[in-house]
Amino acid sequence: MRNERGFTVIEVMIAVMVLAVGILAVAASSALVTRFILQGQLDTEATALAHQRIEKLRSVPCDSVVAGSETLGTFVLRWTPAATGINKALQLTVAVESPTLLRGRSAKTFVTTMYCSER
Repeated sequence: MRNERGFTVIEVMIAVMVLAVGILAVAASSALVTRFILQGQLDTEATALAHQRIEKLRSVPCDSVVAGSETLGTFVLRWTPAATGINKALQLTVAVESPTLLRGRSAKTFVTTMYCSER
């Protein structure tokens, strides 16, 4: 009589393989998500540094704004003012070079207009 209950060895092996593939997929996606989060933090810090530099440049008279660069930790900031010819305004370009998680460098450029009042 072959009325036994339970799983065969083949069924158990297939279940283990399906479970293993699922666990590997979750592990791979969690590593990718972690990398994206860390890169987002680096991008946020680069944006904050650019914003701080723009605010520092806006706090000085337009005649005193000159091109320059600064290294802050692993970030390199470069800024360039350019006359627009409209109401004595300056176009400020701030480039931030930052590290990436893949041991490379990434550059982001921020552009704004600084309106100068006549004094």
